[in-house]
Amino acid sequence: MIPRPSSLAAALALCLLPAAFQPASSAPHQFLPVGDPLEAELRVLELYEPASSRVRLPHLNARPLQWHELRGDGAGSPLPSGARGIALRRIERARRWNDPAPADAIPGATPRLFQREWPGDTRLELSTGLEGEREWTRADGSGAGRWEDGSGVHLRGGAQLDRWFAFAHVYMGQLAGVREYSDALVDGTDFAVGTEESYLAYTVERAWSVQLGRSRWHWGPGDESSLLLSKTAAPLAGLMMHARIEPLRADLFLFDATVHPGRGEQLAAHRLEWQVRDWARVAISEAARYRSSGWQGLYVAGVIPYSLVQRLLDQDSRDTPGETRNNVLLSLDASVRIADGSRVYGELLLDDVHARSAAFPNKYGWQAGWDGAGEMLDRRVTWNAEYTWLSRYVYSSFYGRAFTAQDRPLGHPEGPGSRRLRLRVSADPTVDWQLSVFGARSERGEEKVADAFVPGDPVPDPGSLAGVPERERTVEGEVRWWPASGVDVALRGGREWRENAAHLAGASASQWRGSLALRLTR
Repeated sequence: MIPRPSSLAAALALCLLPAAFQPASSAPHQFLPVGDPLEAELRVLELYEPASSRVRLPHLNARPLQWHELRGDGAGSPLPSGARGIALRRIERARRWNDPAPADAIPGATPRLFQREWPGDTRLELSTGLEGEREWTRADGSGAGRWEDGSGVHLRGGAQLDRWFAFAHVYMGQLAGVREYSDALVDGTDFAVGTEESYLAYTVERAWSVQLGRSRWHWGPGDESSLLLSKTAAPLAGLMMHARIEPLRADLFLFDATVHPGRGEQLAAHRLEWQVRDWARVAISEAARYRSSGWQGLYVAGVIPYSLVQRLLDQDSRDTPGETRNNVLLSLDASVRIADGSRVYGELLLDDVHARSAAFPNKYGWQAGWDGAGEMLDRRVTWNAEYTWLSRYVYSSFYGRAFTAQDRPLGHPEGPGSRRLRLRVSADPTVDWQLSVFGARSERGEEKVADAFVPGDPVPDPGSLAGVPERERTVEGEVRWWPASGVDVALRGGREWRENAAHLAGASASQWRGSLALRLTR
């Protein structure tokens, strides 16, 4: 769907109305959406010793986060300068806590369309906007463009009653392939109604919370992606339970979802993240894919390892051996701030490791990265370098328990038998502007998640790449204008080169590509 100029102008007008209205404040029990640009600003704050008590950084490597978890005890403390100052100003103008007379004014805190509060922690808020991304590619003199899914008119509504919070984010816009399983709003188009984030939540301060609905999830310190549950995966409908163990500065997460309702394919995951020191975080996560007509109690409880759960279920159903078979993955991750402005991190994924048998391939992966921030010519500069390595057959299962949803990996999007190096450098002349350069190099074997290893097949070297590996290099630049919490426009352009294109030996291809992304909300 291509917005009409009149619609674009109207949406822009809504966003830029004078701030004579009360500035909007995010409901404390609302979740910061996974993939929101503010996550990058939280990563910047993690690079330094806390210099302001305005923002707390709890389970930073397990998201989504609730807004109230980020609230510090120094709402009126001065904002620092430098790299942290830009990050804090962008976060502050977006959240605007429930303070009728804030101690300081943050420029760019735009109002919502409607927001009302009553006694007893009761509030109602509504927001609308025009959001989306248009991508173009050009190769051999021909050009093509498409709208990303979700591009269109967005409506958000939240209602809080004491500890309960209901939220719905619905869009009317592009949804590729919708006519394969539903009717489009406009015949002959992919214009449809959809949602990727709608839920009901119950929260007891910072002690614990429960969320039931549809959302995205990201477990791990990775910037572009992670290995077990990644923000690059499809949104999942499920139940998340979170408990904060404040004396240990630890967080426990239990997550259950149905990844394929028609086949009864379920996902269970649990995670323990511990902030050992202000400068170090470690975590262990486990996930299981299993088949059942509904969520099994032992998986939902999440208090014992999933391999033991399968054994107990096998014991309870001895007359149907193999029916309760699951596929378990284990993840270990850590992040350490080695100096002010510098943090290293890593994640290790274990799918199947056969120490005693050479009849099966070992399946595993790892990721390592470096976050940095500093100042150059009185301007903030941030960077990230991230390398991901995945063995053959990781995420796959010959008995139908692949780690996928909507045919996409739940973890790293490149899938099995892949290598990827991604670099980013960003400069922020002011709070409102950001200039970035991205570079990436990827290698992919011919193997897909659906190409599982079958017992009896020849066992390959897990570090090899299947068939003819395709190699891709990309370089892109981006200019971003983010003058207010409700206005975010980014223009990106670059070029990609492919060797052994489409896995054909000696074939090469290259193309220019670009995109225009915008969020105009009120």
